[in-house]
Amino acid sequence: MPARTGSLAETLSASIPKIFDQAQNTTANHQKNVVALHKIHSDAAAFTESVHNGRSIKLTGERLFEDAFIDVLCRVLVIKKGVSQAERIVKFVGAYTKYMNEQGW
Repeated sequence: MPARTGSLAETLSASIPKIFDQAQNTTANHQKNVVALHKIHSDAAAFTESVHNGRSIKLTGERLFEDAFIDVLCRVLVIKKGVSQAERIVKFVGAYTKYMNEQGW
């Protein structure tokens, strides 16, 4: 399983920043990027490991997604208010959160 998890981590560390990069340029493509990020999130959530002799599961893919997402988001949060690219990212994260809630996550 570590090879698949490593590959997933590389995929997430490449694809999530690309989405955030597109989202900071204009709000016109936010919906497209929200759907793309949700697809990446749901694909990552499919990677699990069984623990305690198969009695429960460990959400390894979801954890990797969260780490990559938070890493990119923390880079934006240190930017002071008024920078338009940072404000677009905050709006994008809000739109993604709203979309996840509507999808029942």
